[in-house]
Amino acid sequence: MDTSRARSFDGWAGDYDRFRPNYPEELFESIAEQLTLPRTPHVVDLGAGTGRASLAMANLGWRVTAVEPGRPMLEVLRGRAANEGLLISTVQASAEETGLDPDSADLVTAAQSFHWFDQEAALTEIARILKPGGGLALFWNVRDAARSPFLADYANVLQRYVGHEDAGRYEASMPEEITRKAIEGHGTAFSDVRLTQLQHEMTMTDDDFVGMVFTASYVRVNKSPEEQERFRLDLAALLGRHHLNDGRPFAVPYRLDLWTARRSDR
Repeated sequence: MDTSRARSFDGWAGDYDRFRPNYPEELFESIAEQLTLPRTPHVVDLGAGTGRASLAMANLGWRVTAVEPGRPMLEVLRGRAANEGLLISTVQASAEETGLDPDSADLVTAAQSFHWFDQEAALTEIARILKPGGGLALFWNVRDAARSPFLADYANVLQRYVGHEDAGRYEASMPEEITRKAIEGHGTAFSDVRLTQLQHEMTMTDDDFVGMVFTASYVRVNKSPEEQERFRLDLAALLGRHHLNDGRPFAVPYRLDLWTARRSDR
């Protein structure tokens, strides 16, 4: 794993929190049903970032411990929790070494983050902190180009600029067979590995969409200021071709990939 890329988001934690998409309530309903969670589960959210998933789960009444290595990300999370009157425990630590007690979590989640981890080490740590029979949920928001001509065109623009440089992107680094192999190949720690795909939409303006694009490390870290400016101009032209450049909100469809598994009894 390129840890410098993984930690690069600290530099724009505010933009990350503002522009990254949320998760629908249907996602957490699916997790609770598939993993038969208790009424108020203790959840450990690894790579919690600015708290998109942590806050959503706390709003459901779940007891959340957010684990995140980046202090700027945690500061945004803590501020949002305080503003929303939510009680979330926070730990500045990595997914591979949380420092949490063994057998302490009913559920461990990784929202948009598992592809940044050292998967072998993280799964060992997850197995350690999960109660026997507890649940694991890994999930990603993926822009759904199959449901949007605009997103299909955007994928072509993105390909021209980043090609195969986008090593942190979920679809490039954690396709289905690799994700399944990572979980199922971890000895006998996990069972009942399952992929569920959900659909939802986010409403954005043209400025929101460009802001979201520029939260990606493969744009802000890997590209020079001149390349970033050319990319920004091409995005503006793309939005104009699809008549989405007038400030009015439009729907951006997403596919949610949810991987669940159970901690096998020891």
